[in-house]
Amino acid sequence: MKKKNVYLIQASFLYGNTYYLPYAIGMLAAFAFADPYVREHFELKRLIYKIEDIDESISHMEDPAFVGFSNSIWNYRYNLEFAKKLKERYSDCIVEFGGHHVPPTTDYLKQYAFIDVLIHGKGEEAFRDILRFLDSRSEWNEIPNISFRDETDAIIQTPQKTIDLVDYPSPYLTGIFDSILQEKEYPFSCVIETNRGCPFNCSYCDWGELNSKVRLFPLEKVFAELEWISKNKISFVYCVDANFGMFERDEQIAEKIVELKEATGFPNRLQVSYAKNEPERVFRINKLLSESGIGKGATLALQSLNPTVLKNVGRNNISKQQYADQVSRFREAGIPTYTELILGLPGETLHSFCTGLCELLELGQHSSVSAYYCEVLPNSRLARKDYIEKHGIQIVSTALNQYHCEIMQDDLPGTSSIIVGTNSMSVSDWIEANVFSTCVQSFHHFGLLQCIAIFLRVEKAVSYYMFYSRLLQFIRAKSTFMKSVFDMVFQTLNDFVSGRGGLTYQNDLFGTITYPLEEAVFLLCNYYSDLFYEEAKQFASGYFEDTVFMDELFRYQKAVILKPNQTAFCLSFSYDFKRFFDRAMIHSPEPLKREQSTYIFDSPFATASWVDYAREIIWYGRRNGRMMYSNKPNTISRDCEMR
Repeated sequence: MKKKNVYLIQASFLYGNTYYLPYAIGMLAAFAFADPYVREHFELKRLIYKIEDIDESISHMEDPAFVGFSNSIWNYRYNLEFAKKLKERYSDCIVEFGGHHVPPTTDYLKQYAFIDVLIHGKGEEAFRDILRFLDSRSEWNEIPNISFRDETDAIIQTPQKTIDLVDYPSPYLTGIFDSILQEKEYPFSCVIETNRGCPFNCSYCDWGELNSKVRLFPLEKVFAELEWISKNKISFVYCVDANFGMFERDEQIAEKIVELKEATGFPNRLQVSYAKNEPERVFRINKLLSESGIGKGATLALQSLNPTVLKNVGRNNISKQQYADQVSRFREAGIPTYTELILGLPGETLHSFCTGLCELLELGQHSSVSAYYCEVLPNSRLARKDYIEKHGIQIVSTALNQYHCEIMQDDLPGTSSIIVGTNSMSVSDWIEANVFSTCVQSFHHFGLLQCIAIFLRVEKAVSYYMFYSRLLQFIRAKSTFMKSVFDMVFQTLNDFVSGRGGLTYQNDLFGTITYPLEEAVFLLCNYYSDLFYEEAKQFASGYFEDTVFMDELFRYQKAVILKPNQTAFCLSFSYDFKRFFDRAMIHSPEPLKREQSTYIFDSPFATASWVDYAREIIWYGRRNGRMMYSNKPNTISRDCEMR
């Protein structure tokens, strides 16, 4: 008996110099082909994991009986074009769409005649059962969580069912990815899943079933997958657990990762989303990962500081005092932290967003803040019609808003649907909030004016909100260079809300990949640092009577920013600036002492060009502060160049 050919597609783009192994379709394949009937009747021909020429891909297919597509915001338009052309050539082939970008309704079947079946939610069981009954669609009525066309072309949606399974076959351990690894054209990154589900109910999120019970995967399987990752020399691992650190065993998992890194060197980078309600365990995990050099920093996500917003989106934050205590504790331990906000949530205003962003500084978050655009995901509550109408949500859909990748020449890979206005925030206010956010992130969290702002806050009681608000006023009214940079930001945002462009920046000075606006502003101001600091001094001069002191403070400020082609150097100052800023950042400020101090400015992250700098320092190192020197109040070494 001739087996039917199955192809699975989870097309992605080159992320820097790496592709991710296609975990979603790998899970489908591992589960389905563990079934004896499926193995007997079907052959898995190929996993397509990257964006490639559609016509060429189809031409290499061998009589496909079933082709499944995993859909995300970055590839669903590509998938639609692929499926359309596929069906034109192989009309009898069954085309299935699943993944996060498949809506919970039958809309895709109504819109696209070339799609035969949809899988809603997690799809392993449904995918296996569709294959088992491929020749008898009447049996599909018994498969939960799908929508399909029957033999008469009628559209049917089956009831939703909660999935309780916890022991799925691993695509890593069952050899599903072996053929991909043999290609060796690019290094691969991968994801790992130690549990599935999330007990929270945030309206902007489609991560798992809402309020779902968390299912723990067997620990021995998790360990075996980590060993496979280490053996195959996978450098970067993204743990897709919704709340890592929620369970006691997560500490064991972190210990296993560190053990493998120390033994083999792999993996050497780990990114996770941490639980917010287990501060002690999360601290211990971060300390372990940080000391081993594998961690990317501790997430202290808030999304908003506005109580109305939090109520609207169904989220509860830790208290501000708890947040401040955690920031200080992590900083004292030498562990970088980063905080996430979302701009455009219902109930947020221009004032509440900007003051909330600066309140993070008041609470001690000087390391890293990312203010994300609010993206409408089709399986989130935020995407529902009644929710959109209730909050007056305005959405702009544009070419995929994707950072740190090559500019896409067409819109096939996907689109982004971003909130640009609500009942509480007009479109013009949304633009202003973005400009303010870009200013604070670029100048404070990337460090360009961090020392100046902190000094004025501690010594002259100038609030961070006042400092950065007045800075923006100065930029618009009196600066030349900085105004040109922020004109680019303003124009980009205006073009975006008018449907004429995206929200990324690319400049050949920094390579061929795209950067978010705040990273672009930092790169430009650091590249033209003499112009930047000349204007920054003009702005700050109104706060200082002693211009000699101001010049020395700016000399320190300029020195702490890492640049390409710099080796270790030493500088002497008349004040102990380092101790002053170290104490201020952990909420234990002390007066600045006039004391002769010599510092060694050294960094393990030397780069030879601005292209390397943009990639290694700003992209890879944003969350752990690579752009600022680790200043050491030490004696001058013989190898240190005195400046």
